[in-house]
Amino acid sequence: MSVPDLSWLDGANVAVILFCIGLAGLVLRKNMMISVISLSVMSTAVILAFVTLGSSPAHEAPMTAQTVAGAADPVPQALMITTVVIGVAVQTVCLVLILNHYREHKTLDWDEAKAIREGGAQTGPSQG
Repeated sequence: MSVPDLSWLDGANVAVILFCIGLAGLVLRKNMMISVISLSVMSTAVILAFVTLGSSPAHEAPMTAQTVAGAADPVPQALMITTVVIGVAVQTVCLVLILNHYREHKTLDWDEAKAIREGGAQTGPSQG
């Protein structure tokens, strides 16, 4: 049994693959929870791309570098950590809103939510 060649599998390629998976989940599914998860996957892919493209094997961590020229720039990493924290907060708010919508209307479908907003189909406890 031969071992497959995985030399193409680096951070940038994985970021593209993850972004495409998230985009497919966002486009192909009508479920609100899947949409939030897909956006999270896409956000993770963008963060991975920034960290991968901003790193260099020639640079060391700023705390262990012997010279300033040999130290990696910590600003992109700090920005990505901030992005992760903000992303978690946004996901939490989205999930709470989706949970409240489900409790009230008993649906997670985007099309049904649009119909409810426009005054069309009524679902959930208000139906009587």
